[in-house]
Amino acid sequence: MSYVESVQRAIDYIEERLDEELDLSLIAEEAFISVAQLYRVFYALTGHPVKDYIRKRRMSVAANHLRNSKRTVEELAWESGFESYHSFAKMFKKIVGLTPAVYRKADIFFSFEPIRLHEQVAYKEYKEQSELFPDVRVIRFMPDKMYVYLHISRQQAGMEHEAFRIVSEKLGALETARNFKPKLRIFGCNVDLPEEDGEPRFGYRVLIADGEEWIVEGTFTEESFVGGLYAVRKIVASPPETVQDGWNRLLSEWLPKSTFEIGTHQYIEEFIAYNGKVTRMKLYLPVQRKIHNEPIVVVELSEIQAFFCRGYGAKAQAVAEKRLIDWYKSGSDESRQANLGKYYMTFHYGNQDSEQYWWENGILIGGTDAPDLEGLEKKCFGYGSYACCVSKTYGSLTGVLDKMLRWIATYGNYRLDEERQWFAEYHPFDGMNVERDTLVKIYIPVI
Repeated sequence: MSYVESVQRAIDYIEERLDEELDLSLIAEEAFISVAQLYRVFYALTGHPVKDYIRKRRMSVAANHLRNSKRTVEELAWESGFESYHSFAKMFKKIVGLTPAVYRKADIFFSFEPIRLHEQVAYKEYKEQSELFPDVRVIRFMPDKMYVYLHISRQQAGMEHEAFRIVSEKLGALETARNFKPKLRIFGCNVDLPEEDGEPRFGYRVLIADGEEWIVEGTFTEESFVGGLYAVRKIVASPPETVQDGWNRLLSEWLPKSTFEIGTHQYIEEFIAYNGKVTRMKLYLPVQRKIHNEPIVVVELSEIQAFFCRGYGAKAQAVAEKRLIDWYKSGSDESRQANLGKYYMTFHYGNQDSEQYWWENGILIGGTDAPDLEGLEKKCFGYGSYACCVSKTYGSLTGVLDKMLRWIATYGNYRLDEERQWFAEYHPFDGMNVERDTLVKIYIPVI
């Protein structure tokens, strides 16, 4: 048995008995190593002394109870293996940084989760990247067997929580029938579904790991999960805007600056619940090692006509996108359905908190003699020099923009042209996956 397997057995043994008195000799026996080896190997593979690991896990469980239940601190102290409130409170403050009473009302969230050694990935990021995104880590999700439930809804908003509620009820009924409550990990992902009778349908697949054979045949579909590398970030489960912001931080900000690029495997979310209510979520962004960095070059562009929709304020992006989609769908003008030019996007970069914040979506047409497109505003992007980077569609592209602006600032031969507007031009192709494969050219005007 390898040391990785031994230490993982020790971790699993600890997890099953966190609320009991733990004897290191019994842990070592479960891991098939000596106590001395347990001390050395556990620390080498996890980065935590075994006793500290146990304390941190117990404090994490206690912190979850403090935030989501009305249990007294005295009850939690006893359940965590402490003989007095004072010794528990002292250890809690040492690990969490706050006393239990203060933490219960604080905005921060402490979490120290079980370590899964098979998920660990060796990789190196720039120091600045690690400091900017301390809450993001890359793991390897091993191939697994999943039990799947497909939830279909007429509304997209809130469907993931509704799907989790339905699955929780089904699992609860099975637990009651079998008088057994296993430890399960529950994930989910969006599914594209065709319209039905002209009405849109939205799908959400709930994936249950570690279900084994206790799940009744016919209740869930058994499927294989391919696994792969994932960038993971934990967030609060609500409101929905928080979840979307979490995905955007991973895709738009972390990914372009990392040593990874978007992978071909599945986006997933993990539900972390307390008494059946989702309190936290983990977002899993599929990634793969980046083969090369996207180069930045300076190019010369001719004048380009832009036909666009613009939104302002906090919902600028949603407003602009909806207006352009409605324009495409409205009327019988064949030109609206034709491929007149390239789709583009731009926004007031770096000023999102301002009331003057705006977002544009539109169509670019080369030359000065392009016909007007009724229903869209019109302007032109001036000719001249632009810093250009060809990239994948990393969400709102803020990470790529940051990288390009830093390049302009450090290169020395160019400066930003404040009189002209930056834009991102999208290049899809037939048979592609729109989200993963579309190339985008980002142009920042320079002098």
